[in-house]
Amino acid sequence: MRLISKQAFRDYMKHRGMTNEELAREAKCSPSSIAFLRSRGKSARNTVGPDTARRIEEALNAPPGSLFSAQVLVASPSVNRGAA
Repeated sequence: MRLISKQAFRDYMKHRGMTNEELAREAKCSPSSIAFLRSRGKSARNTVGPDTARRIEEALNAPPGSLFSAQVLVASPSVNRGAA
């Protein structure tokens, strides 16, 4: 699942008054997962598994699907090079 907006995620945490550690404990995931979702730059991450996304939204009392959306992978067509 892909995080829709890092800012919305940070805002939910701020509104709930939760630290990375508190949210991680409530969502049953690691504090580093929460930190990666909040961060910018090289260490930033914006995807988690579906169960983790659901638990994070529940822990923040956010409506389902308000913070994470399904990640759709698009495959590019293969190119047959050198075929006669």
